[in-house]
Amino acid sequence: MKRFLSANSFVLSLLCIVLLAGLIPELGGPDSVLPVRTLRGIGIFLIFFNQGVQLPGEELRRGLVNWRLHLLVQSAVYLVFPLLTFLLLHFGGGLLEQPDLRRGFLYLSFVPTTITSAVALTGMARGAVSGALFNCTLSAVLGVFITPALSVAFLGAGESEGAVTLAETLLNVATTILLPLALGQAARGQLSTFYHLHKIFFKRLNSGIILYIIWVAFCQSFLRDTWNQVPPASLLLTLAGVLLLLLTMSAGLWTVSGWAGFPAPVRIAALFSGSQKTLAMGLPLSALIFPPDMELSLILLPLLMYHPAQLILGGWLIPHLSEKTREY
Repeated sequence: MKRFLSANSFVLSLLCIVLLAGLIPELGGPDSVLPVRTLRGIGIFLIFFNQGVQLPGEELRRGLVNWRLHLLVQSAVYLVFPLLTFLLLHFGGGLLEQPDLRRGFLYLSFVPTTITSAVALTGMARGAVSGALFNCTLSAVLGVFITPALSVAFLGAGESEGAVTLAETLLNVATTILLPLALGQAARGQLSTFYHLHKIFFKRLNSGIILYIIWVAFCQSFLRDTWNQVPPASLLLTLAGVLLLLLTMSAGLWTVSGWAGFPAPVRIAALFSGSQKTLAMGLPLSALIFPPDMELSLILLPLLMYHPAQLILGGWLIPHLSEKTREY
């Protein structure tokens, strides 16, 4: 029993925080007595600072020039995922009665990959962090143009006042991701030995931060009453479709990256970078893409389901993927 608890501690922790979020969602909401957003920002900074300290400079340079990985990930995010979603809706979408849910699946397929969790999970699984970082950042920048264009073309979405600009995206990526990573790289000479001696502590710290981010996401979904927006049958069908997309993309990326001869760390980067979708960018983009008077709750439901599902799957995969890197 002790061995089982140790091997599955992260997954069990996930279940506990989901339960906690359901019991007291207000504690992780915008009106919480806790400085939720500040703590989240500090946590994200620490994750990428830690990654910077632990990431060898030569690995970072190697990740930037791995064009085969970049081609695989960006194709998966913006070509394969939308095509797979179209096929899902064509063959099984008739089971969903609400048109907005069908639009929601398409919108899910158009948004970029997430940055924070994909890079953090890649690092926790001992994957190629540099490759994941480059691809997630590139996906976010491309999403500024691709997501609105695809939404207008296939969802009939119109432009609303305001715009998500390239400059705003680059500034957000630079301050949130690249700055702490660069500071960690700069401090690597002084801190790498200390980090190596206390690597178990920093691994647990990163895990705790990821759990906190997941907890906040679930608290907000409970506060939005996301899970009561649709009839139980439609909710289950939506969840089934979301899980099918997530599992198919994850398995497909792992398989194709193996066929391409990628080493295990690069395969892990491809898996997380190509299969995940961003809630942090997807929500504000939807407010700018769709008309202000349009009800977005059902359109956003697949994305709101996909986000925690990808984190739970990633948490479950971490110990299994770590074994792959040891073999490598």
